[in-house]
Amino acid sequence: MLKKGHHIDKFNFATFLAMLFFTLFSSLNAFAETSEFPIADPYKATIFGTPPDLVHTFANPIDTKPCEISIEDRRIPEIFWYSEDFYYTTAMQKEEAPLLFIIAGTGSEHDSTKMKFLTQLFYESGFHVVAISSPTHMNFVVSASRYGAPGYAPNDVEDLYRVMKWIKADLEEDYKISGYNVTGYSLGAMHSAFLAKLDEERGDFSFDKVLMMNPPVSLYTSAQRFDSWLSPSNLGDKKPREVIDNLIQSFSEMYLHTDVTDFDDNFLYGLSQHDSISDMDLRAIIAASFRLSSANMLFASDVCINAGYIVPVSKTLAIGDNLLPYTKVAAAIKFEDYIDEYLLPYQQFITPGITKEELIRRCSLESIEEYLAKSDKIFVLGNSDDIILDEEEVTFLRKTFGNRAVFFSRGGHCGNIMFGPYALKAQEMLK
Repeated sequence: MLKKGHHIDKFNFATFLAMLFFTLFSSLNAFAETSEFPIADPYKATIFGTPPDLVHTFANPIDTKPCEISIEDRRIPEIFWYSEDFYYTTAMQKEEAPLLFIIAGTGSEHDSTKMKFLTQLFYESGFHVVAISSPTHMNFVVSASRYGAPGYAPNDVEDLYRVMKWIKADLEEDYKISGYNVTGYSLGAMHSAFLAKLDEERGDFSFDKVLMMNPPVSLYTSAQRFDSWLSPSNLGDKKPREVIDNLIQSFSEMYLHTDVTDFDDNFLYGLSQHDSISDMDLRAIIAASFRLSSANMLFASDVCINAGYIVPVSKTLAIGDNLLPYTKVAAAIKFEDYIDEYLLPYQQFITPGITKEELIRRCSLESIEEYLAKSDKIFVLGNSDDIILDEEEVTFLRKTFGNRAVFFSRGGHCGNIMFGPYALKAQEMLK
């Protein structure tokens, strides 16, 4: 939602983080040859990610290609002039190969840190690779979404499927593709499962394999968990607005003075190191980060469909307008409020009679449990201590997928995706 207006000569924050990581974890080299992730606290694992010396390394860096799609006759609000085209990344083999689509997690784009890593990881395995932003990312909402109100899995997956068909048609003109596969992490993992189910009905890809990395079981219950970490039971006397305002201020400063420029995978770690929030509860940092990512999504949706939820219908935002007041309004909205006041009424307009309970059910893997249990091409790779899952949800995944599910004992939510043993297992499961 915030945009840089100018560049400032600055200390390279990314380099500083790497140095800090090396100092903190240099004594952990012994773990490099084991499958035990060194960070036992799942919240710290989620925020800090994999120590640099334990990150899976690549022998040969690859050349990725930034690509774009422009949808004709699509109305783009002036404030989003920089997102007129839909952006994605490709890494294509020289010879014939299967193609793998990678779907980003909540609020992340095609070239975020995790997506760059996964693109190289699976290119190394011999795949053509296409990296696609989450349908909850602003660029997707603005440039490609037909529905314009993210968060309802069936619609988001319809949008993804349509975009993937465009990309498929384009790439098949220039490359030899022997088959199609799909993977994703976090929300992108859930989307991958729904994409597989949709493709069973339509047959445009006939996916050979589907890998879900750290999926939620229910988008609603995971989002509720985040919201609970901004409640009095976790914050005490501190108000959620205080936490979020501190994060907005911190992010504004980071945006101008560091290399962290989006609500992507670097965001949590950068915020955790900021002076104003270094002593905050880790769960509050994670929850507030999710809230800001949701706010970014909601703002884009509201402006694009002119819903009048955040920005008055009569207000046309122009380049240079101060967006911070809208950011703060959007960031105060809980995910359940987003469903009750925005997503559900919108969906009831499209699908008359749908209830909140049914909307929530359709955004859960439990709604396609029978398909997931029977399909031998869908696999799960996750962590037993994933903070977006409770014990019952981990049990659901183990029971539904059986020996097609692999769980590391620790790593939090996606904290160990770049960890050597996790990365190698991901490659193995997609062979």
